[in-house]
Amino acid sequence: MDRSEASAPPGRPGALRLAPGHRHALPDARRADPGQVAREVSQVTGSGVVSALLQAVDTTLLVLNAQRQVVAANAPGRAGEALLGLRPGEALGCANAQGAGCGTAAACTVCGALGAVLCCQGTGRPVDAECLISGAEAGDARELAVRASPVAVGGATYTVVSLHDVSREKRLERLEQLFVHDLLNTVTGLRAWAWRLGRPGADPAAAAVQIDRLSRRLEREIHDHRAVILAERGELTPARERVGARALLEALDPRHFGLGPEDEARLALAEGGEGLALDTDPALLTRVIVNMVKNGLEATASAGVVRLGCEPAGAPGGPAPAVRFWVHNQGAMAPEVQLRVFQRSFSTKAERGRGLGTYGMKLLGERLLGGRVAFTSTPEAGTTFEIRLPAPAAGA
Repeated sequence: MDRSEASAPPGRPGALRLAPGHRHALPDARRADPGQVAREVSQVTGSGVVSALLQAVDTTLLVLNAQRQVVAANAPGRAGEALLGLRPGEALGCANAQGAGCGTAAACTVCGALGAVLCCQGTGRPVDAECLISGAEAGDARELAVRASPVAVGGATYTVVSLHDVSREKRLERLEQLFVHDLLNTVTGLRAWAWRLGRPGADPAAAAVQIDRLSRRLEREIHDHRAVILAERGELTPARERVGARALLEALDPRHFGLGPEDEARLALAEGGEGLALDTDPALLTRVIVNMVKNGLEATASAGVVRLGCEPAGAPGGPAPAVRFWVHNQGAMAPEVQLRVFQRSFSTKAERGRGLGTYGMKLLGERLLGGRVAFTSTPEAGTTFEIRLPAPAAGA
């Protein structure tokens, strides 16, 4: 075997590691012409070292040229041939690569896989990173451990990208962390009020109100976590019924949001929505709206108000009629936060393990309820989360 055919750089240093959310500029979108790709495929697949490497590992390996196009992969037969010339996001079915291609969308500026490849190409060193690939459907996401390493073949330098799916491990870890975190917070509150009951001069009535509020929050947290787990497994079936849109909002109890009576003024229900109806699962829809309100409350100063409401959406001759539920707060999300807000692993909170609130609303609202969950956020207008659900056909 000719060692000059494929080798690591002399004195290969240790791998660099990119922090989650590492931001980089969008790269040059130009691609190699088909003739160049064909020559590079022939060169790389003719390398004994690269061929042995592709056969030796059981994780996904992609070999990329300077334009980040696949020139070899360890997928068998026609599956591997179909990847040639594609970029990693296109090969993996990333939703952000469906427009102008992998590496061209705003979300690509925080893609761990792209960041690792660019850093490897720029430094000539191996680079480790984490990446979340989101598919076209809500909840279709894979979390990957990525390593990009340079390899020299026939005088040219290529990038070998290994992709190890760690979705199951990450999901179980975060669900456990989130569940334990939320339960401990609520149980701590329960214990504090139980302790107050035993103190001289205790007010049993006030304690009873707070203990009831915290007990309801605990019950809701258990049901919410169970719903997300079952939804990810595909084991949660909506129980649909005819629901009045405004009546659903009016039935929301401030205790759903962990608020005490003194904080109820922070919520404001907008006028309108009378007569609107839809066929949906009211329990799941309530969970989506509660998540939206909780995010709004957390993003708003203690004196700030979170407004919510419902209204018709769509028009004859245009998009199909729908019912729009919305929640608005006065804060604005930073641009880098907006790019990742619906990712399962992302959170603006400091606590390790948080981050299923916005992901959960997207998963339940779109995959199970058949709606569309979105947001807008600007410094001038604040932040509005919404879910649009199909309205019943006329006469139904």
